Amino acid sequence: MTHHRIAEPSPQYRIALLEARARQCRFIVSDELRDAVCCGAPTSETSSWCDWHRQLVYTPRAERDRRRAA
Repeated sequence: MTHHRIAEPSPQYRIALLEARARQCRFIVSDELRDAVCCGAPTSETSSWCDWHRQLVYTPRAERDRRRAA
């Protein structure tokens, strides 16, 4: 199985959370919650996160099941 490397999105996409629109990554990249800034990079139609942030937060079901069994 070949794994392709996903590049971290450019900071140029960053946007205030409340200004994020459809198909913009909503992963919070700021430490300040009051004025939260999200990634803003393009997303697929089925995700709130870009490919980079989805790989950071998504755990495949098989791995979740394995962790629960441990």
